[in-house]
Amino acid sequence: MSAPMDTSANEPHISEAERTRLAQEESMNEFSKLDAAVEPTTSAFVDQYLEAGGAPFDVADLLVQSYEGLAAMANAVDHDIRNAYGGVSDQAAIIGPISRKIVESFDAAKADEDFGKTQQLPSYIVDMIPHQAWRRTIYRLSERYPKSEMLGAALQRVAEEGFQAELTSLNSASLHTHVFYGLLIECFENITPVTDETLNERIRELVNTVCRSEQTYFMAQYVLSHVRKRLGSQAIGLRRIEEELEAHMLDKYDRPQLAVHMRLLLDGRAVGGDDEVANALAAIIQSSYAAPGDIMALYKQYHGALAAGRPTPPAQLLRSERILMPIVEQTFGHLWGATMQDQRTELVDKYIWLLAYATLSVDDEAESVDQGQLQQLVAQMRLVRVTLPVRPIQTTFNQVIRQAIDWVRVPILARVVLLWVRDVISYDNFTFYDTYFHSSEVPVPLLLLEEIAFCQPLLKPLVFDAYKESFESKVPGFIPEKQIRLQKVVINRIAVLVQLDYALPILHYFDSQAESMDQSVLAYFIFRTLAQFEPPYSEEFYQPMLQLIERAVGGIQTMKEKELVVVRAFLGCIDDVRAESLVQLLPKEPAPPLSATAR
Repeated sequence: MSAPMDTSANEPHISEAERTRLAQEESMNEFSKLDAAVEPTTSAFVDQYLEAGGAPFDVADLLVQSYEGLAAMANAVDHDIRNAYGGVSDQAAIIGPISRKIVESFDAAKADEDFGKTQQLPSYIVDMIPHQAWRRTIYRLSERYPKSEMLGAALQRVAEEGFQAELTSLNSASLHTHVFYGLLIECFENITPVTDETLNERIRELVNTVCRSEQTYFMAQYVLSHVRKRLGSQAIGLRRIEEELEAHMLDKYDRPQLAVHMRLLLDGRAVGGDDEVANALAAIIQSSYAAPGDIMALYKQYHGALAAGRPTPPAQLLRSERILMPIVEQTFGHLWGATMQDQRTELVDKYIWLLAYATLSVDDEAESVDQGQLQQLVAQMRLVRVTLPVRPIQTTFNQVIRQAIDWVRVPILARVVLLWVRDVISYDNFTFYDTYFHSSEVPVPLLLLEEIAFCQPLLKPLVFDAYKESFESKVPGFIPEKQIRLQKVVINRIAVLVQLDYALPILHYFDSQAESMDQSVLAYFIFRTLAQFEPPYSEEFYQPMLQLIERAVGGIQTMKEKELVVVRAFLGCIDDVRAESLVQLLPKEPAPPLSATAR
């Protein structure tokens, strides 16, 4: 209901009698509207009507006649339904049935026909968008009618209003190009400013948006490929995103040809014809095995072109994780017990050369590879291959540690050393610990893993995986106390990873393992982690840490006072109700000793 009009301002030339008649007429029209008695502006119209000489009885008569009590009936129905459904909040008991009725009776063809005439969203859709419960109804409609133009426009409006995050779980959103591109751009923008520790979460969001269908996957890979080619050597990080999407498609659809063929097509190669490079790469990716025939074909194309001064195939094709790791397995796998198919020196040399060339190529130009560096890396790989001992005793391990520390400064060699160390530790149910771990000394292999994480930040997730293996190990013959001592030694190494900006994945891991973990071990992790940081603490750090402290209260209560001081200081800096309640659960800080004068 509108407010009374100001006739003196709008029509200065009309007579007083005419102005009085218009005021009475406007007021009576308002009194005649449905349920005018409960409208907030009715009192203003009553004043206007009476000032214009209207009779009070007429006001009462019109308001009584127009009253249906729909608002009161709705409230009564709402009250009855709430009671029937046990006091459901937010009118869920009413909205749910109404939403289902809307979905069941919606005529998509009629909606599209009306939308085609005006290119304007219906008012009822516009009114639904600000409310989350009704947006869900729009999403249900779009999933049932994915090709509806009107609902596609509604999803675009939803995205424009700032609710893009809600659309990532909709299959229908990916069918509307204008909506999908908006979601894709937002996912790319979210990835840009993140740190290593939150990158995996952002990539998962991208995967959920992109890997809905083959079409959306191809569109996203096309955009990434185009950007990567334009940026050249500055776009190294984009390759990881491409590979994450590719890996998800391989796992989700179990159609390796799909992802492989798309990847090669985007790089200008066609599988199944005379392109030896494309055929060899496709075979390696699909089988996860670098067969000698495929390696010979790749070596011929890359090394042959380089030796003859011809343009080489794109080096980027070799840098895929799904190409490099099968070659690594065939070249160095004997160090960790992998079954080797062919160990002829001339063939191994070709494996090594391809690895060296791929890892030194920062873009697709052969000129970017320094021949001196290439030969040096080839020589280092040969040395690593024959120097690292297979599952050595500790004395032999220590003899090669100095060389290994030098090697881990080279990314591909660091990866090889990491795989070797993991095997040394875990072989035969962690026999290494059973033989050499006695009290609380740090096993040398764990220190080498720490060096790898420091020298090669991109390998921090793999180093953490190796630490988790040791942390979760059940060494035969270890009594519980000795197993806990080993876990605390591993925690000390994990704490170094926390210092290297890898805190969030570690916090999430310990939270997921808290139920099965000894509380004293969890409390020790909390202490070692908090001892490395000072306030202010970011919310993404202190929220999971508070949750860990809640889970480990029993272990924290038995801490030494010097450890409790660290936990109390952390809780005292957090403006959160949970922090305040947790402080109350901890042992009280001991009173300071009395001075001699006080005594």
